[in-house]
Amino acid sequence: MNKQRFWNVDLIELLKLWLSDISIFLMTSLMFMLLSLPVLIPALIMWYLMSHNWSVSP
Repeated sequence: MNKQRFWNVDLIELLKLWLSDISIFLMTSLMFMLLSLPVLIPALIMWYLMSHNWSVSP
């Protein structure tokens, strides 16, 4: 009977799985940042205008 031991792990497959998980996390982060741009850009413009005490209202 061949008993499983923790050092019998295939490190190449573990590394592939880890890289896959990291790539999914990075793509999700990038998608979140790209989807936030339509809110972030006007907010930054408003913040810039308010920092110079310019009137935004007509």
